[in-house]
Amino acid sequence: MSRIGAFVALGAGLALASVACGLGLEGLGGDGGTDAGTGPDAVVVDATLDVGGDVPVLEDAPAEARSDAGKDSSAADARADTGAADAADADGGSVADSSSDACEGGTVEICDDGIDNNCNGLVDCADPQCVDAGYECTPQVPPSWELVGYTQSTRPPCPTGWGNAVALVEGVDGGGSCQCTCGAPVANPCIEGTASMSLGQNACACGTVQNVPLVSDGGCDPIGAPIGPPCGSWGDGNVKPIGPRTVACAESAVPTPIAYRWQGQACAPPALAGGGCASGGGCYPGVAPAAACIEAAGIQPGCPPGFPHLHYVVEASNVVDTRQCGACGCSSTPTSCSGAIATLFDDPNCSINPVNITANGACNPFSGDPSDAGWFLYAATPSTTQCSGASTAPIVDAGLLLQAPATICCP
Repeated sequence: MSRIGAFVALGAGLALASVACGLGLEGLGGDGGTDAGTGPDAVVVDATLDVGGDVPVLEDAPAEARSDAGKDSSAADARADTGAADAADADGGSVADSSSDACEGGTVEICDDGIDNNCNGLVDCADPQCVDAGYECTPQVPPSWELVGYTQSTRPPCPTGWGNAVALVEGVDGGGSCQCTCGAPVANPCIEGTASMSLGQNACACGTVQNVPLVSDGGCDPIGAPIGPPCGSWGDGNVKPIGPRTVACAESAVPTPIAYRWQGQACAPPALAGGGCASGGGCYPGVAPAAACIEAAGIQPGCPPGFPHLHYVVEASNVVDTRQCGACGCSSTPTSCSGAIATLFDDPNCSINPVNITANGACNPFSGDPSDAGWFLYAATPSTTQCSGASTAPIVDAGLLLQAPATICCP
């Protein structure tokens, strides 16, 4: 049954309740019961009886009783008594039987069952007991939408009777840049390049070992020419050093934190909805501080009439960060290198017969015999290892993935 149909049925229940509880028929029609068989109230009563299966009470009342309607209480009693007798004759039942679907004869109104429990002719939200208990009518929900209690900028506990909270966000903004941090240099800026070596006796002038290239990649590297025996005896060496260069530095780039225009939540409505709402909506426990809104999956083009405030939302856990940062350009450029030494070895592992020669471009004495040397290591210390680069880097790939977005519309 649709919400509108349910409301019609509840209205019929109110009419029957007035009879079953002993109220005068004047409470059902403005000028007595003469139009009971043809007026709008009769339609409502018929609709209820179709659902409940009872026989109409008003249509069986004798004409003289209906014509006396509104004159005095004895006439009303006569109509009620006569109608009760006729109803009993019709289906073997009683007045109590015919009213059992309309009211329960209690003293407390249950606000979510669509029944007049306390027989005062008022159902659920139409009854002051439910209003005092904090129940209220929600707007009628359009097809393909669902009722939801929504708070846009706060996340309080869901109201009593409403479902668990689901954290939602609006206006997701991943920014357009990353924050950069520079680390240490990835290589020694003073040991990669080409040095030049000359060896000799006393004056570094042995004719067979002059300006031999020492091409260094920072590891154990081969000497550019064989050294051979000395011209006399070894004693002096001249190594022109490798100059400082710019090297890259370790770096990290972190996307700026995700920002949200709003961070709120949604609460599902109670499973049971009462009646008594002229709007056609349901009777529920109060939803404050949330608002009674409607929700649909996906990005809807707009809101239905009566719900003008549009919100595009996504669950906070469904915001997936796929952003990739560009380079920060961190690097180090020392102004000088100190303590440079070229060490010659007889083996490609740079471990046998080391001969150390100062690399400062001057003719310096050394100890040892480099005749069989074929490999070398070059060492030096840069004047600085400070790194610098851009403070921010751009987002170069992907962005934020919003999974399962939804649309919420509020009154």
